[in-house]
Amino acid sequence: MKASPFDNLPPLSQEEALELLATPVCELQLSSDYYKAAFHLMKYPGEKTEKALIDLVESTATDQAVIIARRKAVEGLARLGCVDAIPVIGSCLNSSDPYLVENAAWALKELGCEDGSLHSVMISLLDDPRQNRRVLIQSLTDLGVVSVISKIKDLLNDVTLSVGVRGASIVAMSRLAGADNYIFELEKHLIDLNQNNRHCAVEDVINGGALDLLPAVLRAPVAPSFRMRAISALWPDKILRYRQLNLIEIIDQLIIDDPNNLNLVHYYDSRPTEDILVDYLFGTDFSRSYLAVKMLCTRNIDLVWLALSKNLDKAKKDYGALYFFLLVINLMPYLIEANKEKVEEIISSALSNSWPPFMKFKPIAIFLIMKVDTRLNYKNIAFFLDEEKTPFWASRYAALLSIEDWLKDERKENIYTFLNCCINDSNRFVNAKREALLEKLRH
Repeated sequence: MKASPFDNLPPLSQEEALELLATPVCELQLSSDYYKAAFHLMKYPGEKTEKALIDLVESTATDQAVIIARRKAVEGLARLGCVDAIPVIGSCLNSSDPYLVENAAWALKELGCEDGSLHSVMISLLDDPRQNRRVLIQSLTDLGVVSVISKIKDLLNDVTLSVGVRGASIVAMSRLAGADNYIFELEKHLIDLNQNNRHCAVEDVINGGALDLLPAVLRAPVAPSFRMRAISALWPDKILRYRQLNLIEIIDQLIIDDPNNLNLVHYYDSRPTEDILVDYLFGTDFSRSYLAVKMLCTRNIDLVWLALSKNLDKAKKDYGALYFFLLVINLMPYLIEANKEKVEEIISSALSNSWPPFMKFKPIAIFLIMKVDTRLNYKNIAFFLDEEKTPFWASRYAALLSIEDWLKDERKENIYTFLNCCINDSNRFVNAKREALLEKLRH
């Protein structure tokens, strides 16, 4: 199992995890110990691990510690590719715990379950509003279960259906029945007031292979990671243009992430102060945060910096706010000139090793640091373009985007040297940007 950047559970060896699962509930030091053991066992493939996880899934104990751990055990068996566990996972579909049912449906999909009787159980569960019908539909769709089509048609006639379930149903009809008459309805979901619904809509566009909806996804007010995922999943191989879209242009815009390019779904009834707008940068709804960025960029630079500076220390600890702080700084270049030392400080905080490499603010931080200090350009450019040292493709792309300005001055010749740093990059978008820069150099 790949290590999660947010894996902050205390580490356990396989032996320690197995020992925990063998401990009676009444003797556990923490109620989360079973969950912790199941989580860490995913890192140790093999017969012992699979047996321990299956035994946990088969447990009939009603203790909360066991209930929660069973969900993780089902997930673990799927991630380990344990097809022998399909029958025991399938039995979880009859559980009174809807979260266990949800994990079981997902796991059966991951394991490629071909058992028609289990498919039938999953279809019957769609009549139960307590269940996660979105996950059930997605699992049945990925398993290619065409017998669910009639049930999906019924669901699409239900005007009370949630956006998430309706989106999954639209994708199911497209993939299982070849019916694309609903697919453009997903465009409306992308600008839903509820952020979770917007996230679901992006996932639905990807799952439905709806490349024609990519422009709408690129304008959706969601985290850049969702839009990057859509580009990675939908963009055809080996082409730079599709209809009105230019691959290099859309990724360039995505790195800069100007909110003026987004369909924001919120607005202000009155004129908020700069302090209130900065507070919105700490919010969880990206549409509201992007709107605050947009508004701040129209305000007096001194007042904006005053509001930002009051919250710099707080922003350094909040990965969402840190991203939006960097966006504001990038979109208001005079902030950099007037407050260079403090700006460098917050950018350095974003680039520090205390944050995992795949954080959404890493690309814009790299783009900014190259703009702020020319000396750092030469010191760090090779590091930023090294795939091993900078594993997030968008960060390497941002480094290439930042040196594009060198084409205009005496640093032009240095570009060849740095482009050689990513000559063997495994990411097609980084390669496309590199080739685009080389083409400009030739002319």
